[in-house]
Amino acid sequence: MTSTLIVRPVAHCDLNHPTCPFSHGVSKGFEILHPAVLSRVLRELKGYVFDEAVISCPNPLLHPKVTELASLMKSVARRLSLFTPVTGLGKVSKELLEVIDELVVISSSISELKEEEERIKGLLSQGFENVAIYSTITREESTLLTASEHAEFCRKYGIPLRLGELPYVNKVPFKLRDTLVKEGCEVSIPYGLKYGYEASVTFMKDYRVIVLERPSGRACRMLFIDYYGRISKCPFTRPLLEAKDASSDLLRKVIYSECPTKDVGPDYVPEVRISLRAGRDVIIPPDILALLEVIESTNSLRAACRLLGYNPSTYVEKLRSLEKRLGVKLITSKRGGSLRGVTLLTEEGMRILATYRRVREAIMASLIKENVYRFSFEY
Repeated sequence: MTSTLIVRPVAHCDLNHPTCPFSHGVSKGFEILHPAVLSRVLRELKGYVFDEAVISCPNPLLHPKVTELASLMKSVARRLSLFTPVTGLGKVSKELLEVIDELVVISSSISELKEEEERIKGLLSQGFENVAIYSTITREESTLLTASEHAEFCRKYGIPLRLGELPYVNKVPFKLRDTLVKEGCEVSIPYGLKYGYEASVTFMKDYRVIVLERPSGRACRMLFIDYYGRISKCPFTRPLLEAKDASSDLLRKVIYSECPTKDVGPDYVPEVRISLRAGRDVIIPPDILALLEVIESTNSLRAACRLLGYNPSTYVEKLRSLEKRLGVKLITSKRGGSLRGVTLLTEEGMRILATYRRVREAIMASLIKENVYRFSFEY
């Protein structure tokens, strides 16, 4: 029987999928799983090895230490897959690819897949061949068309295709196999579990497709850890343990337990607001600090605003106003040459960012030391 570890390292997505609940409310906070929390839980497994492990959406590439998380998970799993939205491929690093066994690219439409076609070709041309496309089906009436279009794309590059619901999101299972059969497709009986889903095989235009459905009544061995360090049987069930309470015996009881049916209820966590004061009257608020951090990684003001869900023109004015009150420049934009259009932090901007990161890390370390694992940072 396949055993599966699933880790959801961040709480929200930076993208705008209309049917994904993680795409909304990103500006209210940014909860992430601290590597120390994950490490503590995995140590308690004491030699238990999963057949597969999954770093799941929402976009795990937003986690600043996703490679470290991947390395921790790889130490307790025979195979590690990372899920990422297709529009997040630009954040995939070489270091991360050296750790994971498979990159699963989630796509809801052929148009967004074609927009990122060059990035996919780039991954394949650099020798990383373990790329799979996960085509998400959200409406019964669009199943066959969506699957067929994705199959044509995957055939072109020889990429494996998976077909399923939005991964680890829907509380009501989507009967994908029944829908495909109604459309005249032949679907095999389930042959096992993949990513924690029941896996079957069908063919779209003579191209092999793995169909993924929620396990229906069959026994499974799973463990799920969310961005707060809460532990449950799977992503669809209520948390059973906090990371601080995890022990080898309790973890094994969760893994081998029958699947509970209760939905995950609401949770209440502290939200940390970090602002920096310059002199007596000038405050650098959380949203500007977050913007400086993303500019530092993207080298683009517009891209940083898009990732954070900010209006670019509004934040250009906010930055100018803040720079005027501080009496220093925080960013500089290159207007010519090979760096045309690039936005960089000035020396003062980098100093502010370094202070912000130092304070944030200290707060996180202090909370975890006191066994407070659930918190978020406002931005």
